[in-house]
Amino acid sequence: MNEVIITRLGRHIVSAWLEDGEFAEFSSEPAEEGSLVGNIYKARVKNIVGNIHGAFVEIDEGRLCFYPLDERRKPGKLKNEEEILIQVKKDGTDKKEPLATENIELTGEYLVLSSDKPFVGISGKIRDKEKKEDLKRFVSAFVTGEYGFIVRTEAENADQDKIGREAASLAERYVQIREKQQYMKPCRLLATNQSFSSRYVFGLSPSRAERIISDDEVILREAEENGYQVRRMDRQDQSIERGYRLSHALEAVFHTRVWLRSGGFLIIERTEAMTVVDVNTGKSIGRGQKEGHIIKINREAARETARQIRLRNLSGIILVDFIDMKEKEEEGRLLSYMQTMLNRDSKKAVAVDMTKLGLMEITRKKIRRPLEKEDFL
Repeated sequence: MNEVIITRLGRHIVSAWLEDGEFAEFSSEPAEEGSLVGNIYKARVKNIVGNIHGAFVEIDEGRLCFYPLDERRKPGKLKNEEEILIQVKKDGTDKKEPLATENIELTGEYLVLSSDKPFVGISGKIRDKEKKEDLKRFVSAFVTGEYGFIVRTEAENADQDKIGREAASLAERYVQIREKQQYMKPCRLLATNQSFSSRYVFGLSPSRAERIISDDEVILREAEENGYQVRRMDRQDQSIERGYRLSHALEAVFHTRVWLRSGGFLIIERTEAMTVVDVNTGKSIGRGQKEGHIIKINREAARETARQIRLRNLSGIILVDFIDMKEKEEEGRLLSYMQTMLNRDSKKAVAVDMTKLGLMEITRKKIRRPLEKEDFL
């Protein structure tokens, strides 16, 4: 069963994705100010900075976003005081302003409307070629010169009528935003793309949650309004903490060492350039170093590495140093098994190859920054 726990922890709202009772992914946003990602603004250009090939645009009084000039959609140079429609792509930090884009995306359960290019893109998770062609043919009827659609994994087994209604609804919403852009003053919020599902469910995994678990009545009511089954927990007696040990699970995400059931362990270390995972035999060394036992530890380590990549939201280059195996064929089998484990991830993750030094190279698409302890305080 797929479930999402949503609760307030310190100054943050924390959401945790559970797959058959096991934590798979975490997300967090400040409880007070919330994330700006997905918000759509009529912005005003305040300062163009040529040496960093970008501009700072004002989305609210005194609040700026960074806008890369290669995001420019209209012909001609960008000018100071020009008014443009932007969407926040990435939240800011203490040192950086939020990142803005002119590509407007509206997220639904089955589709994402995108103003970037008028075409239909299909999720790579849909592998049935005939199904992909059917979906592309059907959704293409809703494409215009202004926008196209990305077909999400959920659409694979969905009724076409539902997909069609969602395409029409997203298109209507896009037209309304464009109309508001014409008459509203600059530096105004035109729309938010942060529905309950976008913030807490789609942000964690593309699969629809079967149940929302929370001790926050506002969140529970919104979940019910969006058609989710809910489980009400009592905040006073800390039933989420007692029932799911959420704080313990979050704390474990920041440990360098991760124990395996076999007695081996992983050492996970992040650097500026990459993440390195070292597989160790640990307590299982006393059983002897038979090849079959090493293969078993490596397979267990591959499964746990794939899980930790999701839990910690690691991205970019990831190198895994498995225990040496005598047979080269076993390296190929391990690479294939790792890819199978990575396929559970909603983000694109690829087990690329084994290097000459025997390290497995993995790449994962970056959507959000890796988890930090500060996200849960």
